[in-house]
Amino acid sequence: MDSMNSLSNKHGQGLVEYALILLLVSITVVFAISTMGGSLGEAYNLIQSALAGGSEGSGDPVAIAGDFIERINAFYDNNGHYPRSWGTYAFTDIGLDPAEWTEPVAGIYWGPNGGRIGLANRPGDDIEIYIKDLNGNRRYLYNGWNIWCVAATNVCYYHRVQPGNEVDLRTIEIVQH
Repeated sequence: MDSMNSLSNKHGQGLVEYALILLLVSITVVFAISTMGGSLGEAYNLIQSALAGGSEGSGDPVAIAGDFIERINAFYDNNGHYPRSWGTYAFTDIGLDPAEWTEPVAGIYWGPNGGRIGLANRPGDDIEIYIKDLNGNRRYLYNGWNIWCVAATNVCYYHRVQPGNEVDLRTIEIVQH
């Protein structure tokens, strides 16, 4: 009987030791991140993005748009103004390589534009985009039009940023022919 109690105590002790080691490692990581000047939120997002294969690779338009919005808002918070909206600066200001965004990602052409991100298809491509407005109406995104997601409000709009054009990005449909 004593050998049985002794075995179960050693097993319990191993779990406690394991938990303490995890706690110490966690504290060390938090300390290291804060010492290097990064925020815990940035570190969490970086780890989450790496585990998911990066936002661009996730194939989820909602996650990709969310990543763009986070980057745009972070730029604003750090600089007091929105990123530039022209040329390669639209991407490099928010830490992205423009070359990785010349082709559709998750079936969508992505275009940061200052304080907003545009989601579009292009004339001549084989992509059709549909999205539902807040009343459940299915809307077709014509070639050259955009779905605009505004970073400051995290609200997306069909074609123009104006009341009545709000859409639910979670309802986006990408149809390739």
